[in-house]
Amino acid sequence: MAMLRLRHAFLPAAIAAIAFAVLSSSGESLAAGDKPGPKKPAAAVDSGASDDMYDPENKTHISHFMETVAQANAKATSRDFAGATELYRKAIQLQPANPLGHYLLGEVQLVQNNLPEAEASMNQADNVGDKNPAVKTKVLFVLADIKERQKKWDDAKAAWTRYNEYAGNHDAGAMPASAAARIQSIDDMLKQDKTYEIVRQRILAEKDGGAAPTPAPTAPAK
Repeated sequence: MAMLRLRHAFLPAAIAAIAFAVLSSSGESLAAGDKPGPKKPAAAVDSGASDDMYDPENKTHISHFMETVAQANAKATSRDFAGATELYRKAIQLQPANPLGHYLLGEVQLVQNNLPEAEASMNQADNVGDKNPAVKTKVLFVLADIKERQKKWDDAKAAWTRYNEYAGNHDAGAMPASAAARIQSIDDMLKQDKTYEIVRQRILAEKDGGAAPTPAPTAPAK
């Protein structure tokens, strides 16, 4: 699990690259995920530019959504998480059906250890992410990670299984081997915990001067 924690240690420095990497690998238009088009000066937003100065499809000009995401990424990179959160929420208002805004908001919430908020954002991204496998793949990974952080082991195993199945059906940068390793790690940990509990009970019984508890006899079969 330590490796999963490390992925968030460098989030502020890497988050600006996430949006482009996700979108450029998806092969769809950005309202559905296209590569960003030419970027207008940031002053266009600050001066109250109207929406007709943007290209919603992010081809001839940058879309209002993507420009807002870029500004939020810059805030996140400088560790201004409050500013990033505000701008990601603005991006979500612009394109609520685009999973990228929900996903990036969830990442910023997660790096602040706001697990309930991060999970809610990732669930929103999951709900609208079917047309963008590149984003959905990352979302499913993070949702499984969150279940582990919450120590909800059965839910975590189910989430990793879902991620693994999705990875098998979509070529979107998924890591099915990682999911299998996480499931095995959870099983090994639970087995170790069960063994430790038996030993702990025996030690407590011996400390109290008695014998280790023995299982209650079962009634003979009739």
